[in-house]
Amino acid sequence: MDKIKSRFNSFSGKITLIVMLGISLIAVTVSFVVLVMSRQVFTKNYGDSQEKVFEQIEKEFNDFHDHIQNVFDAIDSSWAFRLYFNETSELDNTQTFQNVYQMEQDLEKSKSADMERLNILVVGYNGKHYLSRTENICVTDQEILQSEPAKKALSDPDVIHYTYTGQAYTTTSRNADTLIISKALYYHESREVYAIAFVTLTMEELKQYYNYFVSDTTSFYLVDDHEIVLCSDRPGITGTHLQEEWFEKIKNADELRMELKQDSTVYTLMKRILPYQKCAIYALIDNDVALQDLYNMPFLIASCSAIGIFILMACLFYTHKTMRPLAKLIGKMSAIREGNFSEYMTVEGTTEAQELASTYNYMLDDLKHYVDELVQTQKKQRQAEISALQMQINPHYIYNTLASIKWLVYQNDTAKTVRTIDAFISLLRNTISNSDEFIPVRQEMINIQNYILINQTRYGDSIQVEYYVSRVCEEYLLPKMILQPFIENTFFHAYPEGRCGTIQIVVKQKEEKLEIQIIDDGVGMTKEKVLKIMNEPTGKEHYSGIGVHNVQERLKLLYGDDYGINIFSEEQKGTTVVIVLPVSYKTGTDEK
Repeated sequence: MDKIKSRFNSFSGKITLIVMLGISLIAVTVSFVVLVMSRQVFTKNYGDSQEKVFEQIEKEFNDFHDHIQNVFDAIDSSWAFRLYFNETSELDNTQTFQNVYQMEQDLEKSKSADMERLNILVVGYNGKHYLSRTENICVTDQEILQSEPAKKALSDPDVIHYTYTGQAYTTTSRNADTLIISKALYYHESREVYAIAFVTLTMEELKQYYNYFVSDTTSFYLVDDHEIVLCSDRPGITGTHLQEEWFEKIKNADELRMELKQDSTVYTLMKRILPYQKCAIYALIDNDVALQDLYNMPFLIASCSAIGIFILMACLFYTHKTMRPLAKLIGKMSAIREGNFSEYMTVEGTTEAQELASTYNYMLDDLKHYVDELVQTQKKQRQAEISALQMQINPHYIYNTLASIKWLVYQNDTAKTVRTIDAFISLLRNTISNSDEFIPVRQEMINIQNYILINQTRYGDSIQVEYYVSRVCEEYLLPKMILQPFIENTFFHAYPEGRCGTIQIVVKQKEEKLEIQIIDDGVGMTKEKVLKIMNEPTGKEHYSGIGVHNVQERLKLLYGDDYGINIFSEEQKGTTVVIVLPVSYKTGTDEK
C-alpha cells in the first residue's frame, strides 16, 4: 500500500495521468494541426496562382509601353509631322490636306490592332495641333503646353512620362480621371523641341489591363516613382500619395512577394518594377477573405479553444502541487545568479523533489567554495594580464625615436630636442614606472600629447590634433594607455605618406557613461579592414604591441559587455572610433 502511494505521489505518476488524459484528445488536436497546415498550403498555392496572373499584367503593361514607344517613334520620324509643325513651312489647302493624310497614314502603320481607338494629341509650338479622334479640344494649345504632362516631357525629352490628371484636354475625357502619357518631339540636330505628343487613357480604358486580376480579395495599384497612384481598382485612391503600411514595407524590399500581418489579417504583397515607365505595379491579397468560404474558422477555433482550455485546466490541477517545490527551487537558483549562496532548499514534496532538494543543498555548499576560489584566481589573472599589456613597449619604436632625437642633435635644434626628450621620458615614466591601473582623463591627454609630439618629430606635422575635453570629465578615471593604440592606428593607417589631415579627440559625459571619440578625416576603410584592425596587433614600427583587439578585451575584462569600442568608417570619408566607459573618479583615497 505504501509503495502504491509513493508511486502515485511521484512526479512521473502524475505526468502519466496527464498523458493518458491527453491521448484521449489527440485525434482532435491532430485534426486541428492538419487543418492549419492545409490552410497554409492553400494560401501558398493561391498566392502562386495570383502571382502568375500578376506577371501577365506586368507583361501587358510592358507591351503597352512598347506600343506607345512605337507610336511616338513613328510621329518623331515622320517627315509629314515635322513639316506640319515647322514654323517656317507655308502650305496651301491642298498641301495641308495631303500632309495631314500622310500624317494619318504614318500613325496608322505604328498602331497595333488593339490600339485603333487610341486618343493621340500632338501640340506644336507653331500654333497647330493634331488629334487622332474626331472630337473637340476643350482647352487652348497654350494651356496644354503649360500643363503638368507637358512640363514633365520638356524636363526630359528622351523619356516617356506617365501623369495622372483629373481633367484631360478633349470632350470625351474632360471631367474624367485619366492617365496622360507624354513625350517631347525635337529636332535631333539642334535638340530644339517643336511639339509634344500626348496619349490619353481613361481609367475605364486602363481597366482592360488588370480588371481580370482584381476581386474582393485582390487589389491592384499602378504607382509612379513619386509614389502617386496612377490607377487602381480601389475607388477614391487614384491620384493620391500612397502611404499605407503595406506599401512602406514592400516598396524598398528586395523580395517581389512577401507576407504581412496587419490588424490580425494576413496579406500577400506583390510588386513588379516597370523601369521604362518609371512606375511599379503592386498587388494586395487578403488571404483571410479568400479563405473564409473554405473553412468555418470561428467554429473550428472555438472547438479547439475549448479543448485546449480543458487540457490546460487539467494540467494545472494535477501539476500544481507537483510543481510547487520545483518553483521554489527555481527561485532559490535565481538567487545564485545574483551571488547569493545561502538560499538553501527545504526538503519536501514528492520523492523526486525531496531528492532534488537534498542534492541541491549539497551542491550549493560545494559551489560556494569553488566560486570563492575561482574569484580569487580570476582577480590575480586579470591583474597579471593588465600589467602585461601595460608593459608591451615595442623596442623598434624606442630605437627609431632615439634615432630621431639623435638627428635633432645633429641639426642643433636644442629646443625641439629637449621637448622631444621630455615627452619621451614622460611617456616611458607613465608606461613603465606608474603602476596605477587607472589614471585621470587629464593625465591620459598629457600622455597622448607627448606621443603625438614624438610622432610629429619623426614624421612631420602634416597631421594636426585638436582636443575637445569637457572640464567635468578631466578627473574621471580610465584605464591607462587606453587611447594610444587608436591614435597610433590613425597616424599610420588614416593618412598615407604625404597626406595632411586633422584628428579630433572628443571627451564628454553622455548620461551615466564616459564617451571618448577619436575622429579623423583620413582615407577611411572598408568593413573588412575594420575587422582586421580589431583583431591584429600594431606594426613593428609602432609604440606598443597593444592592438585594438587587446584594448577591447581589456575593457570587457574590466567593465563587462555593456562597455567597449565601436568603429565607424567609410572609404574616403574618414573614421570615427567611439569608446564607452563607465563614469568613475576618485573621492579622497577611494575610487568611485
